[in-house]
Amino acid sequence: MILSCTLLIYCNTNQPTSNKEYTYDNWHPSTQYVGMETCASCHQEIYETFIKTGMGESWHFATKQKSAATFDQHTIVYDSLNNFYYQPYWRNDSLIIKEFRIANNDTVHLKEEHVKYIVGSGQHTNSHIYDNNGYLSQAPITFYTQKGMWGLAPGFDSKLANRLNRIVGKECITCHNSLPKFVKGSENKYLDVPLGISCERCHGPGEAHVKKKLAGEKVDTSKYIDYSIVNPGRLSKDLQMSVCQRCHAQGVSVLKEGKDYEDFQPGKHLSEVMEVFLPKYNGYQTKFIMASHADRTAMSACYQKSDMTCISCHNPHVSVKFTPREKFNSACINCHKATDQNQLLCSLPEPKRMEKSNDCSGCHMPVSESIDIPNVTIHDHYIRKPIPESAKKEIENFIGLKNITNPTSKDPLTLGKAYLKYFEGFQSENKMLDSAAFHLSKVINFFDKAEPLIHLHYLQNDFEEVINVSKKININKIKEAWNLYRIGEAFYQKNEVENAEIYFKKALSLKPLNLDFKNKLASVYMKKNQIEAAGKLFEEIIQEDNHHIAALNNLGFVSLNLGDISKAEKLYNQALAINPDYLPALLNKVGLTLINKQNFEAKKLLRRILKIDPENEKALILQQQLF
Repeated sequence: MILSCTLLIYCNTNQPTSNKEYTYDNWHPSTQYVGMETCASCHQEIYETFIKTGMGESWHFATKQKSAATFDQHTIVYDSLNNFYYQPYWRNDSLIIKEFRIANNDTVHLKEEHVKYIVGSGQHTNSHIYDNNGYLSQAPITFYTQKGMWGLAPGFDSKLANRLNRIVGKECITCHNSLPKFVKGSENKYLDVPLGISCERCHGPGEAHVKKKLAGEKVDTSKYIDYSIVNPGRLSKDLQMSVCQRCHAQGVSVLKEGKDYEDFQPGKHLSEVMEVFLPKYNGYQTKFIMASHADRTAMSACYQKSDMTCISCHNPHVSVKFTPREKFNSACINCHKATDQNQLLCSLPEPKRMEKSNDCSGCHMPVSESIDIPNVTIHDHYIRKPIPESAKKEIENFIGLKNITNPTSKDPLTLGKAYLKYFEGFQSENKMLDSAAFHLSKVINFFDKAEPLIHLHYLQNDFEEVINVSKKININKIKEAWNLYRIGEAFYQKNEVENAEIYFKKALSLKPLNLDFKNKLASVYMKKNQIEAAGKLFEEIIQEDNHHIAALNNLGFVSLNLGDISKAEKLYNQALAINPDYLPALLNKVGLTLINKQNFEAKKLLRRILKIDPENEKALILQQQLF
């Protein structure tokens, strides 16, 4: 609902005072978000330009109007590692992504998924999101606007076990969106997802501001700060940069204890909620993550020797697409002038400058590729003299993670956690785990580092050490549900199912809608021969998410044990329709064919399994018995 607002906000008044407890009124925990449409009732002109920015267009329903992609019958993306083809197309007004596989000139696998959301303004990319009963996941293909081409989405160019289940968790969505209604206890389920990043992401919740304006409060903002809402332009340099860093310094985020990704409030230091780490390289430092604009800017002498911030060059309410080059050039000229006020302080002669359209950023912020998003180029925000062409060919080696939100911090615990997360999300090399172990070894208090140690040993597949650490701490003192799960898995792998059950149940009590946790607890029941209890949990999982391939396969096994061969076969086929290379379902189907005395079909399935995994022990044993 849009509130009517005819107040003259910028009238002269006495200087307002801030709340005694909270500097800004909208920091109060009870302050509600009012929505971008309410802001528009007074700030219509700003609203009209903002909704056309990258932020305003960051998330929307998948419509033909929203999509920047091209579609024709020849639009095919091939995943050579997993041997799947993808074709996006419109079925009436619905965007569909078809996944298929061809063998011997025949389609041997076909799956279609409806795309509900498009992520990205289309300036660089359009990514695509599936919604299955509120559970959001990313589609395997992206449209790369600058090259006008479809390709695999970032990170999908590897052997993924389940291509249609890259979850969209809170860490991801809170930078590509406003604040969605997240279902507590899940990993990626949402009751409601707003469209685009709203005004309140940078200004904070607007309820207090709206109430005061409707009550007649007037503030001359040319002289005073309006404490009913945060205006980032009136913040100190570091606090202003914190607002931008929240999303334009996306690397490895380590949350502070008790904090969540939606807890940051504009006007406060980002480091109060999280520490953000970015990978650093030696040499000329040309390598960078795409969403590292704030950090690259902070590396620049321009930033370090002036009051420069992001809004020195960017008006966050106006798209860069509609900002003339002169606007950016003038920001440079304001500081860099020669004796002759009409002459830029530039080493290039005027003809050379004109060849480059007299564009400062063209030379000093060159268009570059990022290390994490393929087929995309952006202006490198590290402002410096042009580096020699030879430098671009030099090998730059990873030298470590840098804390950009709190550069002076040397806290080994936070660093250890950062390397663990970097290993999982960016670079799965053992040296990252070695770095994590090194920093954690410097943490004196064992109980401070116990949970990161559990995480570390789990990633090292050292289940004995996971169990050893777990025995030194009370289960009720473990705060992270995933660490409870990791301990449970360690016991499960050691066939200590009673202990595994205890930890899986505890993990589920913290995250009751984590379907992987529930699947694992049900697997414990299967090992304990509590077949009906296991089946009940698998049914619950599938009711929540009928794409949960492990639960489908496991429920098939339960059905087989209960004598329902027909249901078992149906469930195995459902699992294989999602992923035709899912080995547990293929192996279970071999067992089913042997029960039905279909030896020829069993041999055929075994050849298929060994083609996917030539060293699969179970398949090799069965092959020996049958051939």
